[in-house]
Amino acid sequence: MMEQGNLPTQRVNISTQKMLGGIGYILILLSWIPRIGILLSIVGFVLWLISMYQLSNMLRRPSIFQKVLIAFILNIVGTVIAFAFGLMALIPLFVSPKNETGAILGLGLGVAFAILVAYATLVVSFFFYKEAYEILAQATNQNLFKIAGLLMFIGAIAIILFGLGGLLMLVGYILLAVAFFTAPNEVEVQGA
Repeated sequence: MMEQGNLPTQRVNISTQKMLGGIGYILILLSWIPRIGILLSIVGFVLWLISMYQLSNMLRRPSIFQKVLIAFILNIVGTVIAFAFGLMALIPLFVSPKNETGAILGLGLGVAFAILVAYATLVVSFFFYKEAYEILAQATNQNLFKIAGLLMFIGAIAIILFGLGGLLMLVGYILLAVAFFTAPNEVEVQGA
């Protein structure tokens, strides 16, 4: 144990947690594989979530996991709300098929609102992911976390620009996998 200022520091081994996070992101990136992609993505997400929880505890930075949890909940809530508005937009087509103009207008407005809600929650949730990765970058001295989080946030904003945002998010996911694998095995934690 070393003294740094008034707070004692301790070296903590995070090799298992960074391996879980790296493998998790690789599995998430493999979600495009037919038939098993969804399963790989779910397993990857669980591994990544475990990694983030353990890193948050071990590095004594509870805000890392808190921000990840807020982002995750926002994603779920946004998806459910958008799906609900999308379904509600279909109701006029079945209730009053004679009024085609009103039904089509209602469908269009419902779908537009669902897309707007999904987009807004996506951007806000990736802001929280970015914040979590900035804290993780500072705690591990691995700047790739911060860069990847920023790319993913910009990608979420730019997702409406014909796939440019999706490409930025993909690069961010790849950088996150690299960041986990190249982060140091041991880091100093203050207040131990």
